[in-house]
Amino acid sequence: MHAQIRLGRVAGISIGLHYSWFIIAFLITVSLIDRFSKVRPQWSSTTVWSAAIITGLLFFVTLLLHELAHSLLAKSRGLQVRAITLFALGGVSQIESEAPDAKAEFWIAIVGPLASLVIGFVCLLLARSVGWMPNSEPSTAVAAVLVWLGYINLVLGAFNLIPGYPLDGGRVLRALIWWNTHSIDRSTRIAAKVGQVVAFFFIFLGLYQFFLGKNFGGLWMAFIGWFLLDASRSSYAQVEITEGLRDRKVSDIMDRDFSTVAAHLSLQDFVHQYLLLSGRRCFVVVQSNSLAGL
Repeated sequence: MHAQIRLGRVAGISIGLHYSWFIIAFLITVSLIDRFSKVRPQWSSTTVWSAAIITGLLFFVTLLLHELAHSLLAKSRGLQVRAITLFALGGVSQIESEAPDAKAEFWIAIVGPLASLVIGFVCLLLARSVGWMPNSEPSTAVAAVLVWLGYINLVLGAFNLIPGYPLDGGRVLRALIWWNTHSIDRSTRIAAKVGQVVAFFFIFLGLYQFFLGKNFGGLWMAFIGWFLLDASRSSYAQVEITEGLRDRKVSDIMDRDFSTVAAHLSLQDFVHQYLLLSGRRCFVVVQSNSLAGL
C-alpha cells in the first residue's frame, strides 16, 4: 500500500495518504452529519457540519497515532520503518524487515491496539470532564466529538486484537506461536490459516447481515473479510516463496540455455533482430560485467 499524497515526516518516517482515504473520510463525515442532526436537532447546520468534519479529521489522527505506536517501537528495536500510509481500512506501517525475535514481534504488534484503547479511554474521560454522562447523548458539540472518538477507538483497539492475520491480533498470535515453536515460518503459516478462517467468518456474517436488511453495514463487513482473506493468503504465499528460496544460490535457479550473437552488431540492430522480431527476453553482458535486462 503506497501513498499518493505525502503529508510530511515524523521521526524520519514518511506519512502519506492513499486515494481510498478520501472515500472513507467522506462516508464517515456524512454519517456523522446524519447522526448529529438526528440526536441534536436543535444544533445549527454550522455546528453539525463543523463537529462532523472535526471528528472525521481527528479520527484519522488517532489512526496515525495507532500506526506511529507500531512504527516507533519497531524503530526502537532496530527495524527500518519507511512510511505510514492511511487508507480506506485504516493505516499500514511499512516496516522493512521482520522482528528479530518473538518478544519484539509481540510488543510491536500489540502496542497499536493498546494505543487505541488508551486514546479511547482518554477521550471518554475528557467527555466526562465537559459534562457528558455515560448512557446519554452528548449535549455539546465538544462532548459529541470526544464521545464518538472514544467509542470508535475502543472498538478499533478491540477489533485489531482479533486473531486474524495480518491484523495486529493475528501478529500477536504469530508471536506467541513463534515463541512456542521457535519457527517464524511455521508460526506465520498457522497465523495465516487462522486469519483465513476469521476472514471467511467476516464475509459470511457480512452477507448474512446484508440479506437481513443492514445493507451498507453488511457489505462493509464482507469487504473487510475479503481484504483480510486476500492479505492472509498473500502472507502465506510469501512465506512459501521465502522458504523455497532459502539456502539456494543464484546458480541453482538461473537459466543456462542462452544464445550468443555476433559481436559486430550494434545494440539497435540486436534489439530489432533478436528481441523485437522474436519476442524473446534476454540479458546482455557488457564489459563492466554487469547485467542489463531487456
